[in-house]
Amino acid sequence: MEILLADEMGFCMGVRRAIDLLDAALSEDRERPPHMFGPLIHNPRLIDSYRKLGVHVVKETNELGPGDRVLIRAHGISAAVRREIEATGAEIIDATCPKVAASMQRAARAEAEGRTVYLVGDPGHGEMEAVAGALSDPGGAIILPGPEAAERVAPVARATLIAQTTYESEGYEAVIAVLETKVDDLQVYRSICPATRKRQEAVRRLATSCDALIVVGGRNSANTQRLFEIAGVGGRPVWQVEGVDDLPSGLDSYQRIGISAGASTPDAAVAEVVDYLQTLGEGV
Repeated sequence: MEILLADEMGFCMGVRRAIDLLDAALSEDRERPPHMFGPLIHNPRLIDSYRKLGVHVVKETNELGPGDRVLIRAHGISAAVRREIEATGAEIIDATCPKVAASMQRAARAEAEGRTVYLVGDPGHGEMEAVAGALSDPGGAIILPGPEAAERVAPVARATLIAQTTYESEGYEAVIAVLETKVDDLQVYRSICPATRKRQEAVRRLATSCDALIVVGGRNSANTQRLFEIAGVGGRPVWQVEGVDDLPSGLDSYQRIGISAGASTPDAAVAEVVDYLQTLGEGV
């Protein structure tokens, strides 16, 4: 068996920065471990490892109080939630991805200019809620999951389009093409993270060289799910796994297996999968 690794995979800059901030906060005061406001990243195994160090996930601002420390995850939070946290007296450690923060600023500026704000991404995703929450009227942001939703919007004079940083590049181009027929003055931000694009391009290249692919990452990770979808184009067998325990039987029947990983997947999780596959064949 030959094991091929995508040339771009694993932690992105925003995730690595968030983890570095959390590790630094733990080192500064191990007797007062910070909380996470929502899971730091969409990787249950990593979250569990921090839980063992006393870092707990909180979902509501009423769980916080003076003296607490709370880390804002890479996805960001809405302006309203930030105000609520500040009102509790808790200390904020802001790990919002700089690229998400830029999208929030762009959305707020577009609203101030009287533009309709379209967000392309997954409704209910933390990043989309944060960017919409940067508006004075968060309900005014229109979230489009894909080009089909864009087809249903009414024509407007002026609009701004911002993508979730982990959205699929080809899908975003399709949404742009639709809205260009409906908006007289369409301002488009190419806000998909370069790391996301590189990972998507890498898995496309990898898929052409493999009999089967494995995408390592959390099941609730949007960017991992997109890698899984891209890897499956062409009909090759593809599995999305969080770790070795999720791997199917019969992998030794494939001559060449490719491996990619989401932007919130630790290197150790990928290494475990590779080590397991090496026991099935001749190795890399």
